[in-house]
Amino acid sequence: MPTELEAVIISLCADYLRRAEIISTRRAPYNVIMEYRFLNYRIMNAAVEIAGSRDALFFIYDIGNNIGYAASDLYVLSETIYKTRKREVIDNIARRLSLM
Repeated sequence: MPTELEAVIISLCADYLRRAEIISTRRAPYNVIMEYRFLNYRIMNAAVEIAGSRDALFFIYDIGNNIGYAASDLYVLSETIYKTRKREVIDNIARRLSLM
C-alpha cells in the first residue's frame, strides 16, 4: 500500500470519533451527516470483518492515533497477531472505501 493511501486511512480513523459525535448530536447539515455515516459505517464494518465486533473500535483508535502494540489496550493479543490484524484492518478499510 502506498504511504499516501495509508496516511489517508490513518486520518480517517483519527477522525472517527469526531464524526460519530457530530452524527449523534446532529450538529451538521443533513448531507454532511449522511456522508459521515457512510464513512463511519464502512470503516467500522471493515474493522469488524477482520477484528470482530469486540476489538474493532480499539483497532480504529490505534490506527488513528498511531498507537503500537506496547501502548495498545489490546495487550491480550500476541504482538504478532496484533500487528497482522492491524495491517489487515488498514487494508480492508481501504478496500471498503474503494480506495484500493
